[in-house]
This record gives sequence, C-alpha cells and structure tokens, in this order.
Amino acid sequence: MAAASDVAVIAIANGAPGPNPVNALGAPVRQYLQNALQDALSDPSINAIILIGRRDGKGVFSAGADIKEFSGNSSGSGGASWPGGVPTLNDLAHLIEGASKPVVAALTGACLGGGMELALAAQYRVADDTLKYGLPEVKIGLIPGAGGTQRLPRLCGVRHALDVIVRGRINGTAREGLKFGFLDGVASKKESVLECAMRWAKWTATLPSMALDSRRLCLRSVPVDAEGMENGDMCAFALQSLPSKEKGGESAHACLEAIRASFELLTFDEGMEAEKNLFNDLLYHSLQGRAYRHIFFAERSSSSGRKKTGTNALAKGKGAIGVIGAGTMGRGIAISFLRAGYGPVTLVDLNPQGLKAGVKYIQAVLEGEAKKGRLNPSKFKGILSRIQSSTELSNLADCDLVVEAVFENLKVKRDIFTKLNAIVEKRNALLLSNTSTLDVDAIAASLSPERRPYCAGMHFFSPAHIMKLVEVVRGEATSPETLDIIRAVTKRIRKVPVVVGNCDGFVGNRMLHPYTTESTLLLADYGGGNAGLGISDVDAAIGPKSFGMAVGPFVMSDIAGNDIGYNIRREKGLLRDPKTGQVGPARGQVRYTELGDEMVEKLGRVGQKAKKGWYNYDPKVGKGRKPLPSAEMQALVNKYSANSPTRGTKLSKEEIVHRVLFPLINEGFKILEEGIASDPSDIDVIYLYGYGWPAWRGGPMFWADSVGLGTILSELEKFHRMHPDSEYFRPSPLLRKCVGMGLGVQEYYRKGYAKAVQSKL
Repeated sequence: MAAASDVAVIAIANGAPGPNPVNALGAPVRQYLQNALQDALSDPSINAIILIGRRDGKGVFSAGADIKEFSGNSSGSGGASWPGGVPTLNDLAHLIEGASKPVVAALTGACLGGGMELALAAQYRVADDTLKYGLPEVKIGLIPGAGGTQRLPRLCGVRHALDVIVRGRINGTAREGLKFGFLDGVASKKESVLECAMRWAKWTATLPSMALDSRRLCLRSVPVDAEGMENGDMCAFALQSLPSKEKGGESAHACLEAIRASFELLTFDEGMEAEKNLFNDLLYHSLQGRAYRHIFFAERSSSSGRKKTGTNALAKGKGAIGVIGAGTMGRGIAISFLRAGYGPVTLVDLNPQGLKAGVKYIQAVLEGEAKKGRLNPSKFKGILSRIQSSTELSNLADCDLVVEAVFENLKVKRDIFTKLNAIVEKRNALLLSNTSTLDVDAIAASLSPERRPYCAGMHFFSPAHIMKLVEVVRGEATSPETLDIIRAVTKRIRKVPVVVGNCDGFVGNRMLHPYTTESTLLLADYGGGNAGLGISDVDAAIGPKSFGMAVGPFVMSDIAGNDIGYNIRREKGLLRDPKTGQVGPARGQVRYTELGDEMVEKLGRVGQKAKKGWYNYDPKVGKGRKPLPSAEMQALVNKYSANSPTRGTKLSKEEIVHRVLFPLINEGFKILEEGIASDPSDIDVIYLYGYGWPAWRGGPMFWADSVGLGTILSELEKFHRMHPDSEYFRPSPLLRKCVGMGLGVQEYYRKGYAKAVQSKL
C-alpha cells in the first residue's frame, strides 16, 4: 500500500508472490488486499482509498479469480470460508462495500469476473478508455459468486445485468460503462486513470457519511427498467433464448435465477444466499460445469509450449506470407494472416480464373467485416494493400512462411515442395502443408536435409478464416523451435494450436474415419423402406437437438463435400474400378458399403456445392443450406440395404450414439497409446474447435470418462463380435488397461501412468 497525502493507493499487482500478468485474485492476493484495506481503514491519516490494478495505472485491473482454485475443495470466489483464514472474494467485497472511508476503483484493461465484482463493491468507479469489463463465469459453467448477480442489477438495472451475466460478455467499454451507470467517471486524455481516481478520492473524502451510505449497493433495491419493461418480463424473455438445462444451459439458467433473486427476494442478504447456493451447486454437482472448466484448462494447456521464440519476427506478428492454392482453404488461410497484420500475403494459384476468384472472395469477406464494424476503415485499407497474387511460385522467394493448401494428392504436394526448396531464399523460412491426411514426412522428404527441420503440417479447418483449430503436425525432422514459432503464429492469427504426431489423418480426421464409416454402414445394415433407419435419423441422434454435435455426420459430409471422402478412399485403394469393376486392393475383408461411392461417382451428389448430397438443397430454402429429404438417396439406401438381415429396423438414439461415437472414442485411445497425441485433453480441444463437439460434454475423452470406460469397453466388445471385420470396434489396449486399473483416462494421465508411452511429439 502506498499513500499520497491522505489517500491510500492499493495495487492488486503488489499482492502476488510471483508473476501474475492478469492480476488473478488467488489466495495470496486476497490476503494482501485484506491486510492493506484493513491497514488503510484503521489509519487515521487516511481519508480515502484507491483500488487499482498496478501502481502505475497500466495493464489490467484484474481478470478475476484464480480458476485453478475451483478444481479443489474451496469455493474460490464463492461464499464458503477458506482454510487458514484466507478471505474469499465475498469477504473482500463485503469489506470494501462496508468501508468507513470511500473506496474508488480505478479500472484499466481487463476488469472481469471477480475483478469486476470487487469493483462493484467499491463506492465509486472510474476508468480509462482501455477498460473491458464483464462477468464471463457462465462460460466455465458457473455464475458470478462474489455478489455480481446482486450488485450489478442494483447498479445498472436488470437489462444490462442480463446482457453481461447471462451472455458472459467480456467486452464492456468505458463508454458503455458510463451509459449504464457502471462507471462514475472516465479519465480525460490529459490525465492518467490514477490522477482521475485521485480527484474523485479527494472529493469523496469531503462528503458526509450519509453520501457514502447511498453508494453502498447492498442498501439499494433494483431499479425499474428505463424502457418501462417489467424486470420479471425481461427475465422471461431472456429465458426463451437459453439452451435447455439438459443441453448445456445449466449455468445460464442459474445466472437468470440469481438475477431474479436480486429483485424477487426481499433483502440483499437473501439474494446473496441464493447466489451462494446456486454457485456451489454448479461447482460441486454440475457435470456440465466440470466439462466447461475442463475445456478452459485444456485449451490453455494445448496452446502452451516451450515459448522460446526469441526475436523471431513471425512470432511477433511480422513477416511475408505465401499461400499456395486459391480454393476454399487457401482463401481462408490468407484472410487469417491478413487480419493479424502479416504481410505481404501472396496468394498463388496456377489457374488465373481461380486466383482471380480467390482474391475477389478475400476482398469481399474483409469488406463485409469492415461494413459490420469489425475492421476500422484505416485497418481495412492497410489489409487490402498487403494482398498480392500470382500464378508463379517464384513470387514466394522472399517469404518467411509458406502454407501449401492444394488438394490432397501426395505427388502434387511433393512436387510443390521440391520447387519451394529451390525458390524460397531464406533457409530458415517455414515451409508448411495444410494436408489433412497425408504423410508430412513424405512431403518433407522433397526438401533438402537442412530445410526439413523447418517443415511441418499446419492443418487448418474449413472455413479457415472462421474455425479456431489448427493441428500442428510434427514430422520426424521438425525442430522444437519450429513448433514453438508455429504455435506463436497460430495464436497471433487468433486460433488454437494443438501439436499432434504424424499419421494417416493425424488426430481429428483419423478419429472421424470410424465415425463416418459406421454412420454409412448403419444405413446399409438397418435402412430400407419407410420403417428402416434413415439418413435424418442418424443426424437427429447426433445433432444439436439430441447428443449436441453442431451437425450430424451426413450434414457434415455435405458441407465438407462428399467428393473429399471419395478421393481419400480412392487414394487408399478402397474403390471399385469403374472400368474393370475390380475391387480396390486395400478393400480385402474390410466391412464396406459402396453406397457413399455410388452417390458421388454415378449420381454426382457431392454436397451443398452441387445442391445435392445426402440431402437435397434448394437455394430458396434456408439460403441453400437447409437439408431436405431426397427420394433419390432413399432409393440408394434401399438398394444397398436390400440383402441385410436387419433391413428396415429403427435404432434408438442411444444405440446410434453408441455405434458411431464409441468407435471414435476407441480410436482416440489408440492415438494416445501410439503417442500421436500427448494428452486426452488435446483430443478434446481438437474435437471442440474442429468438429463441433458440444462444449458442455467436455470433448470425446472427457465424455468417455463420464459415460464410464467399462460401459464403452463392454459395448465395443459386443460390436466387435457382431462385426469382426470392422477393426475400429476392436478395443484399444489402453482402454482395457484403464478399465482394469479402475481409472478414467484423464486420471490415468494425471497420475503419470502414460509416461512410458513413446511419444511422437
């Protein structure tokens, strides 16, 4: 604590025993704040207190509670007592709110979660224009637990409280804070936030005690809405847009219930008790909450690395970028780098028409973002000036990083990398492939030995300018430094990197293979006629209204393009030769149906881009993206299910989920035992951000533990007895080991039993 005349300045940053860049309110910080506040309150020479993030008024106020505490037995920012007399955030909030001297919160940067709750407890709040405030607890399966649900409605009204708390917003600005009454003042351009706070502190110190009482939110009631809508009606309206409790909405419903308590219960203390009970119920009893927090930590773990990027320009957001291929993937990749400030970004495509279309698409997307206010005009003009295009690979000579994004053909990719080896002048330039399935080592072999450490896979997901995931594929020769730079670059372009090993399909697509294969085989086994299993039955069981995936397997295939899977099967030697009728050499005794082959080869049903795939698509219905039933596809299902003994049978949604998702889980176990992924949480992040897995289920491996590995093993054994020629039903040895030890896969890794696995990372 420092004192300027009669004003004490308490900096949150001073309470951390070690690095604490976001001023997380962990136990040592809370203890420091309590001691500093009590000292200031008991010092007769102090007339007012300023609570600030850093003494110099820069950086963040506080990003909130130390989330790691929520994984233990404490309630963190909740109301229960902490061991050893360490105050909770509730204790601090009550201390601040009940202070006998005015407390002015000086807010800068992030003021989130528990940090915002402390600010709400202060009698006065000022900020500078760097402020971003919010209460995002709903996104980790909780509610604000230190009075946020009770104080914010009393200060700003129910309308703003619903917007901030239920939506979990983190982008409230100083201007917005002034408008809704969260802030009392904003520092002028001629003063720092500390100087502004000092002015307020000195003024408030001259006010009578009655004025201080009027600032204590615990003594206020919730105001009526400025637009005349009843508070209860606003909550009822907000309820209509929430996901159901069963489909990931437990924390959002609890937020709404807590806000209701602020105006429905008679006293502030009753509201605080309701908040505490709701918070603790979510913390200790909600599987959804545990899933959300698992993903929170998993994402941060997956994107962390050695971080030894030194002075590398790419890691700092600078450098010339080359993108080869102006198709769907190349366009999206180029947009991602342009947005992040890299440049020049040179898009190369041998086809002049395709190149022109690619550049036009990039410009249209960026122009649309500018019109929506996501890009300011000056930044938009700067981005446009950094776009370059060419039909010649030679124009990539000066690049610091090149991403190849042509179609999946190993020969074509190897030819491109052979040419890049001679063209790109910087010997430490990163030469990366966006391949989704092919052997990264085979691609790297096209380079000279000294270049191979700078080669890796950088697998974006479509559409690349929207999807957050990037699989960073480590080849045999890829250096750790290269991985570190790719991680840093991926985060610069605002995506989540996950390092994976090199194998067919890597992690995401390798696990997808049994999922999509079994989905199609279910139609061949159980489809046929009006009574049989239909395409929409499978999608309905897996999709957003049931299991919770963003889309079902057949809609997903139509979006991606059914020709992609067809071409992969052809590369693998699974297709029947259309000229000779000879079955592909890799087919062997594998359980297989040609249903998906014929729909592409003979019917041209490649997906939404052709207005027909597993479903029909009408440009006049749902902008051409709404799946509509297809009589032609039903006839094809009838044809391929004709000889099945189980033809014309419906399966329950649970049976469908088990048949298509348990083999996906099983493949995840095999990936772990082979060292292709280093941790189950990496797989969860990949499926959350790359494949539309519902966050409230925590990812495939987290969900496997919640279902029970014994149940999954038993079902896989049953399916493998039914279909011994489907290898993906054969249970993984790691799955058997975990069941035998009585451990979930997460626990198996946390206890260090996986250290003996030979990692390929």
